[in-house]
Amino acid sequence: MCRLFSFPMWFVLSLIWVGIVAYFGYTTTPHVPMDMSANDPATVEALRAATGKHAIMYGLLAAVPPAIALLFGRLMCRRA
Repeated sequence: MCRLFSFPMWFVLSLIWVGIVAYFGYTTTPHVPMDMSANDPATVEALRAATGKHAIMYGLLAAVPPAIALLFGRLMCRRA
């Protein structure tokens, strides 16, 4: 059972997970549509807020599941 939760296996799967999340995060990044003024202060502030929320959400989505899997794997191997 501990071979299933080995550190190299976790590392490879975590890199794959982070790559997939990064791809979806990059392809869904907020942007200013062509029919809106990019120089309007309200538009700039709204884009900054949306980009910040987007980065935090995808950052947590990329980091939390591998961390939980690592903790779960360590607990499983410790009890075995």
